[in-house]
Amino acid sequence: MYSRTLSFLIILFVFFTFTACNNDNYKVQSFQNYLQTHKYAIGQTNFTFLDSLRNRPLKTEIWYPTKDTTKFNVTNEYPFKLPPTSKDAEPIAKKSPLILLSHGTGGNRISQMWLACELASNGFIVAAVDHYGNTLDNKIPENFVKVWDRPLDISYALDNLLNASEFSSIIDSTRIGMAGFSLGGYTTIALAGGVLNYELLKEFSNTEEGKVEFDLPELGDVSKLITPEIIKLGNKEYRYLKDNRISAFIAMAPAIGQGFNEKSQFEKVNKSVLIIGAQNDERTPVNTNAKHYSELLDGSKYIELRGQVGHYIFMNEAKNRLKRNAPIVFKDDKSVNRDEIHKEVSTMIIEFFNNELNKNSQ
Repeated sequence: MYSRTLSFLIILFVFFTFTACNNDNYKVQSFQNYLQTHKYAIGQTNFTFLDSLRNRPLKTEIWYPTKDTTKFNVTNEYPFKLPPTSKDAEPIAKKSPLILLSHGTGGNRISQMWLACELASNGFIVAAVDHYGNTLDNKIPENFVKVWDRPLDISYALDNLLNASEFSSIIDSTRIGMAGFSLGGYTTIALAGGVLNYELLKEFSNTEEGKVEFDLPELGDVSKLITPEIIKLGNKEYRYLKDNRISAFIAMAPAIGQGFNEKSQFEKVNKSVLIIGAQNDERTPVNTNAKHYSELLDGSKYIELRGQVGHYIFMNEAKNRLKRNAPIVFKDDKSVNRDEIHKEVSTMIIEFFNNELNKNSQ
């Protein structure tokens, strides 16, 4: 019943995601007011890159620092509480660090736009892809377990961004970071050099805890999709997915932690990794995921958000209409203020990236 109910709510979320909530009382902040508390305004644009070898179109949203506030405010189109963004605005005329962003399973490229905006307003360029076949509006069952495609998506998008005339001149290729949520958290760890064991993942899916974690809102139980063929491909053809161009990594409520049980699976990780868990995470419990990763990954830093903070705290804060229609994803415990948590987490993340990426520029 839980999965069916949440699937219905996710369908509603899809319907409302790109529909303006005109009857909501929330007032979009003006560019002028936003600039009173932030260094830069936020530009926003998008591309679609086509990876022809894997037959994967990669819709990519990009946010970046700008001083141009004359363009259309993209935020008006979203049912989320977000700062104003200026469509196709002129970027600031200097090189900026790049942060790549990976959404959770069944999410999309704007799911963590709250974080993208904070990063952009503090001088970072941020790029987030739609992981084809694993998004809200594009569900291909096999793509929910072929998780090697996600790190490959990020690396392919990075190839294109560094070669795109629009951004190659303003991206500082010596300062590239990566952040991801849920399955995007695993994506982050894979790009850092973590090596997933698909056999372990299959074994875990047969346990009581595993049955809960593999019962996805979008598709139900996906453990049956982890076939011998998938295990063979994942463990051999797509074993190593590290991208050496990325220098700092953040995993928020990372998933599929039980595909790791030995420190040797992280022996190729040689850059800084920050793992952020939520104490009351109901989808990817910290004991089998965030905390588990941190215990195996020597040198990583672990932060746990305490109290009744759940898995979906890392999603955008919804306007009232969407919050009413999808409460499991967008309504938090009464003791939790999503906006305040976002401010706390974004401060941690900005400090981490500034510290780690600036090491490379010295």
